[in-house]
Amino acid sequence: MHPIQRTPNTKRRGLAAASLLGLALASTFGLPARADTDYPDKPVRLIVPFPPGGGGDKLARVLAPTLGELLKTSVIIDNRAGANGNIALQAVAKSRADGYTLGLTLTDHIALSPSLYDKLPFDPVKDFQPIGLIASTPYVFTVDAASGAAHLGAAIAKAKKDPGSVSIGYPTVSPLLATELLQKQSGAKFNLIPYRGIAQGMPDMLGGRLDAWVGTSVTMRGFIEGGKVRGIAVTSAQRSPALPGVPTIAESGFPGFELVSWYGIVAPAGTPAAIVAVLNAKLNETLRTPDVKAKLEADGALILGGAPEQLSRALRADMDRLGPLIKAAGIKPE
Repeated sequence: MHPIQRTPNTKRRGLAAASLLGLALASTFGLPARADTDYPDKPVRLIVPFPPGGGGDKLARVLAPTLGELLKTSVIIDNRAGANGNIALQAVAKSRADGYTLGLTLTDHIALSPSLYDKLPFDPVKDFQPIGLIASTPYVFTVDAASGAAHLGAAIAKAKKDPGSVSIGYPTVSPLLATELLQKQSGAKFNLIPYRGIAQGMPDMLGGRLDAWVGTSVTMRGFIEGGKVRGIAVTSAQRSPALPGVPTIAESGFPGFELVSWYGIVAPAGTPAAIVAVLNAKLNETLRTPDVKAKLEADGALILGGAPEQLSRALRADMDRLGPLIKAAGIKPE
C-alpha cells in the first residue's frame, strides 16, 4: 500500500474541519474563540454611575486613557447617573458579556442597594462578573471657607442646640450613612439634603444655601486646596495623606468612627474567563502606572487592585456589615 498523499485541497478541507470543530467545542463549553488574541478589537465602554465632574467620574477619567493604551483600544466613558447607581448597573447587567461593556461601581451602589430597595433590576452577586478593585477613599465633611464653622464640633454643637438648623448635602448613600452614624454617636440632628452630585451641591454650599457637604476625598481635595471650602473631618481611621490638616471624626471626639468607600470595575455575568483575565491584568497594570498612581493618591485614594475574587469578598463583606446599619437607621432611597 502507498501512503495517502494530501493534496492542497485536502489540506484546506482538513484545516477548515479542524477550525469548525474548534468553534463547536468553544461554543459547547462556553469558551471564547481566541479571546486571548482577538480581544479587544474595538472600543470598550465604561459605564459610570455619576454625572460629569463627580468623584467617580473623575476617577474613571484618570484610569481610562492608560487602561485604553494597555488594551490597545479606546475606553469610552458613558455617564449614567441616577437611582443610586441602579441605572448604570442595570445597563451593565443587560449588556452582552463580551468584555466590551464594563461598569464602574462602588460600595454605595452594588453593596448597599440590596438594603435600600425592596426590588432591584439586577442581582448584585449573580448578575456581575468582578474585574477588580481600584481604590478606597474616605469621605470629607466640608464647609464654605467663608463660614464661621472652623471645626466639626461647632456644627455638632449648633445642631444639638437647634435640631435641623445645620443642613448637610450628600451625593450618595455612604456619606449619608456616615452622617447618620455621626448623628447617632453625637446626639445632633442635622437637616440632610440629597443631591445628584457635587455639580449640583457645591453651588448651593458656596452660595450659602447649604451649611456643609460630605463628599469623597477625590472630589473635595481640589476645592479644599483651592481655598473655596474647608475640610473639618474625614471618615477614615487615620488622617488622609492628601489632606493631612483635616482631623478624623475619631479625633474629633468619636473614637472608633470609620467609614470608607471602595471603587471597582465589573462586567456582565458570563464574561469569558480569558477576557476577565486580560481586563484584570490590564487594570492592575494601570494602577501600577506612576502617573495614575500619583493622581489617585494625590486625591487621598488608597490603591487596591488585586484579583477579581477580592472584589467579590469586599462586596459580600460590606453587604453584611453595612446592610444592617442602613436598616437600623431607617435610610431609604431618595
